[in-house]
Amino acid sequence: MTLSDAFTRSARRYDLLTWLNPGYGRELRDAAEDLAAGIGHREEQDHDQAPSPRIWDLGCGSGLSTRALLRAMPTACIVGLDSSAGMLEQARIKSWPSTTQFLLGGVEELPTHPEPALEEQPDGIFAAYLFRNLPPAARDATLAHLSTRLRPGGRLLVHDYSVSESLRARIVWSLVCWLIVIPLSRIVGADPGLYRYLWRSVRENDSTVRFRGRLVEAGFEEVAVRTGRGWHRGILHTYTARRPEEPT
Repeated sequence: MTLSDAFTRSARRYDLLTWLNPGYGRELRDAAEDLAAGIGHREEQDHDQAPSPRIWDLGCGSGLSTRALLRAMPTACIVGLDSSAGMLEQARIKSWPSTTQFLLGGVEELPTHPEPALEEQPDGIFAAYLFRNLPPAARDATLAHLSTRLRPGGRLLVHDYSVSESLRARIVWSLVCWLIVIPLSRIVGADPGLYRYLWRSVRENDSTVRFRGRLVEAGFEEVAVRTGRGWHRGILHTYTARRPEEPT
């Protein structure tokens, strides 16, 4: 069974489990607002005059990140991409503006994906809980490709867990997973194997230093990272980066 299949098996319970995660929605909204600020879009702008930013939501899952992006950028034209048909099914049954669409596919398919909406250069790319699911070599290849797909001056935001730099973070992460998340997955009828994978993949994920290095190596500038609040401190990280402007 592939990872996409595992997400599909748990898709109907995914939103419930994230709702039970204290601070999950808040951190996702904060990250979306970071991207909005980076591309110069504010929620309080006049919607009739503000330009409509083009945003890719990679690994959009059931649409929770898409909803956060629309809250931060109500006029945005968003393309959500995910490799799990079940997660996209959950996203599509929700109510969305006509400027939002969801596509089936993995990030490795971006260079050849036939959808016309993916031919336009986005102003921003949002990737929440995506890169740790890619093999290390694929992370570099994907970042290098994204650096060419963004418009010059466009922004990339990556939002994900990593605990390799802190003993406290590793302990807290293991306690949360084994005492709360994995037992809850069984109670609500999700696949506990997916959440055991979650625990393991986070422990094996890049350190913040390594991932920042990958961003720089891919050609991004203004690379920065901040950590989350509450129990997410030192565990959840938000990276921001900018594609350089074209030389004049």
